[in-house]
Amino acid sequence: MTLPQLDDRLCPDPCAGPCGGCEDRIVCRCLKVTEGRIVEAVTTLGLRTVKDVRNATGAGDGCTCCHKQIRALIEVHVTIDAPLAAAG
Repeated sequence: MTLPQLDDRLCPDPCAGPCGGCEDRIVCRCLKVTEGRIVEAVTTLGLRTVKDVRNATGAGDGCTCCHKQIRALIEVHVTIDAPLAAAG
């Protein structure tokens, strides 16, 4: 399921499961990185890849199970006007 589909679901406690749209939801369990931290990094730094997010927040640097969720957050929150992340 993509995040827009998840956002359409009714969820009694958005932080209890993979419902999306909850700033305090842990996306990267290994390093305890929240959805809010990832979204903020994507929108303010113009991050476009999981590697960019990993370098900026640490998310995805452990077991890599969260990479799919990180890609989905990037896809939903990247903006045309956001600055491009430094190449590297």
